[in-house]
Amino acid sequence: MGISSKFPSTLTRRTHIRAQLLDDHPPSEVAAVVSAVAGIQAQDITAAAMSIRARSPDLALADVRRAVWDDRAVVLTWTMRGTRHLHPATDVRWLLAVFGPVFGRPGRRAGQLGIGAAAGDRAVAALRDALAAEGMLARSQVKDRLATAGIDVSGQAPAHVLHRAALEGVLCVLPDPHGPERYVLLDDWVPPSEVPSREEALGMLASRFLGGFGPATLQDFRAWSGLPAAQAELGWAAVAERAGQGPDLPGPPDRCPVRLTGGFDALLLGYADRSLHLPAEHARRVNAGGGLVKPVVLDDGIVVATWRYVRGTTDTVEVSPFHALSGRAVRGVEREVRQIGAFLGRDPHLAVGA
Repeated sequence: MGISSKFPSTLTRRTHIRAQLLDDHPPSEVAAVVSAVAGIQAQDITAAAMSIRARSPDLALADVRRAVWDDRAVVLTWTMRGTRHLHPATDVRWLLAVFGPVFGRPGRRAGQLGIGAAAGDRAVAALRDALAAEGMLARSQVKDRLATAGIDVSGQAPAHVLHRAALEGVLCVLPDPHGPERYVLLDDWVPPSEVPSREEALGMLASRFLGGFGPATLQDFRAWSGLPAAQAELGWAAVAERAGQGPDLPGPPDRCPVRLTGGFDALLLGYADRSLHLPAEHARRVNAGGGLVKPVVLDDGIVVATWRYVRGTTDTVEVSPFHALSGRAVRGVEREVRQIGAFLGRDPHLAVGA
């Protein structure tokens, strides 16, 4: 990772765990958790909620929904790597100023879908007008409004229009763990705020990254953000002197607790080389390809298993360890399963594979 020459790997790993709020610490509100780790990837809102839970185990799933829908403290949009993330509402506008110009421009695929150039402009305008008139739309309603505007909605065009409109600051997403997501005008949902210059915003992004992932390298920042090299370097220049340091937190614990994190967890998306936390011989069991990063079990900051939640007559948390788990690790997993049950308002049983 480029840092090991300065810091022992165990210290670095535990510093990462503390920065990621995966140690034992006082409970945090949803927005504070999301801010501390510079955003939670959220293709799947339940997986994102599980990642939030791992960082503040006293929360409930209802707290995540409340933070989005009632308090409007957390917003879902497209940012790092052009993917969906939860962010504090106060950060959304400056983040879009960074990522919108990079990931919001229509590419060749948009042309293939019939939403390139003028057609894409027309689609975004039609969606903006529909949201302004109706206030909030579900995915099926978005398709209907785009079809009325002459867009072929039989394939992936609606998803691409939503992606572009979000990155242009037209709309944001309101995810719901219990039902379909909705879309609303960003300006109707998030109060206006001053947006810094692009150079300042890039520096803010790099600073936020180091706060949640440091010590880290420029290569880590590029991998996490997905920014072109020149822009990543510009942001990194503002924080380079802090790169080899941990965040401004108390020293890391002697040993980090067992945690069950959600899929696409921030810890595994923050580094160009994940081997400090995910041993290379097990990497394919967590990320077999296609962008999927499975939920994992962390023991002292090291991935020791994957897991999944299975609903049925009896809910089950199925853990698939890479090797025999220690008694301490098993007790930690049992504690986490109880807390996951409390988070969901369910009573899951634990099943540990051979």
